[in-house]
Amino acid sequence: MQKTTFLLLALLLLCSCNNKKKLLDKAIEKAVACAELGTVEYTVTKLIIANDNDFYKLGDRKIIFSCRTTMKAGIDLKDFTKEDVEVSDRGRTVTINLPQPKVLSFNMSAEDIKLEYSKVSGLRTGFNTDERSSLLKQGEKAIMDDAPNLGIYEDAKENATDFFKALLAHSGFENINVCFKEEEKVAENK
Repeated sequence: MQKTTFLLLALLLLCSCNNKKKLLDKAIEKAVACAELGTVEYTVTKLIIANDNDFYKLGDRKIIFSCRTTMKAGIDLKDFTKEDVEVSDRGRTVTINLPQPKVLSFNMSAEDIKLEYSKVSGLRTGFNTDERSSLLKQGEKAIMDDAPNLGIYEDAKENATDFFKALLAHSGFENINVCFKEEEKVAENK
């Protein structure tokens, strides 16, 4: 919250002076110090189901957890520089190139994890602590892997665009273009 407030104050300085480019450069330097701009928060509920009924073991065992996670997404400003901002048309037009949004925080607390169902039959033993922990880690990974399908990145882009357009319009710019840098291709090690 303090980081966002600092970003707002730094960029609002643009209103008070005619030399928008210099002030914009200074504000960008201060904004980068904030590091992150969270623009959206999602709460996701997921069922984690394990069914262990190998044919060579007598009996089976099943377990179901429900978990609730909170994900915050937004713009990581650590790689944002003043070169990502272009002012043209006598200081009336500004183009800002932001990094792609990403998940800034992910929280699945113990209080939000509930054992919904557990069944052990035959000569089997219940799921031990390590197995339960492993299942929950798989659930966390599944939620993170599904983040693009949830729409969290599109919402983060939309909210960041609205934020910067409103802020820069208040600072006196008439034409504001908010763009997002192309995603970098990650080389796969094969």
